[in-house]
Amino acid sequence: VNEELDGSGRILVRASGTEPVVRVLAEAENPLKAQELCARISALVTRELG
Repeated sequence: VNEELDGSGRILVRASGTEPVVRVLAEAENPLKAQELCARISALVTRELG
């Protein structure tokens, strides 16, 4: 992920403090890239945690 963002964005994955969910947030120069990364990481979290 860091290589894809090339230092121009960030990803945050954290457990919600109030709900039984994991939040995935992305920032990137290209909004479509941020959406793509969120989708990929969300799929990974869902696959690993159910």
